[in-house]
Amino acid sequence: MTRSNLHITLSNGEEIICVADSTSAPEQGYIVEEILTPLLTLSNSKRELSLIKKHCTMDERRANASYRYYINLKTKTVTLFEEIYNYRTDRFKKGKDLTERYTSYLKTLNNGNHEKGK
Repeated sequence: MTRSNLHITLSNGEEIICVADSTSAPEQGYIVEEILTPLLTLSNSKRELSLIKKHCTMDERRANASYRYYINLKTKTVTLFEEIYNYRTDRFKKGKDLTERYTSYLKTLNNGNHEKGK
């Protein structure tokens, strides 16, 4: 299981941080198909928050997270980075930009080259 720290700006401008504890590498499908794609279609902050709460642990970040997603529901953009945690300084740091992995998976979905459940 891969974890991700999510930094989300809701459509009303409210900013939240939460953890997706489920499989969250984009090419594994779950986070893109069950969380990100539905979120990007809502345009209603109450419904967005309700969906997020179903899939994420609110107001937390995990030191063992592999990824950091920035999800802006006002601009409908998603960016993906490595998540780096320094145990010595107790700080999180944004690592390498991995957004291409997310956009590549979206292209696969849009081209119909993906079978749900794989």
